[in-house]
Amino acid sequence: MKYAFIMAGIIIFVFAWKIIAVNKVESDAEKQIASERTLITQQAREQADKQYKKEEERFAQVLSWAVRSELIRNNIDQVGLYLNDIVKQLNAERIDLIGEKGELLVSTDKRLEDIKGSDLYPKETINEHKVAIKTDANGKKLVIAPVSDFNKRIAVLVISYK
Repeated sequence: MKYAFIMAGIIIFVFAWKIIAVNKVESDAEKQIASERTLITQQAREQADKQYKKEEERFAQVLSWAVRSELIRNNIDQVGLYLNDIVKQLNAERIDLIGEKGELLVSTDKRLEDIKGSDLYPKETINEHKVAIKTDANGKKLVIAPVSDFNKRIAVLVISYK
């Protein structure tokens, strides 16, 4: 009888130890899966952000080419129509075209027509020589695209998002 109780105790001990060990392994596996899922999600977001940034830069470059074409022909009204349509499609706050001397050539915000472009943006934004994506002091995203003639820069486009 004594051996039966000892044997029952050993069986209960082994069974309890097995349950604890299995629960620990399951818990560790769940934590590892959760951390891997978080890592994969973060990597996917970073990759998507990089791709989105590249697409924004390509769009800005193509838009600057279209604007350049119209500026060379002195079709400022046509540029205004382009930019107004694009603001609606992109759901952007506004798009400004600033001339090489800092003058505001076109803005989709008609309240800004009498303001100089150099008063709207810092000098480093206006003097950008390649497509860039920045954040301004108010937390707005700016896509900056210089508009260049064949041998010189003639203007800069600034697309502002909320």
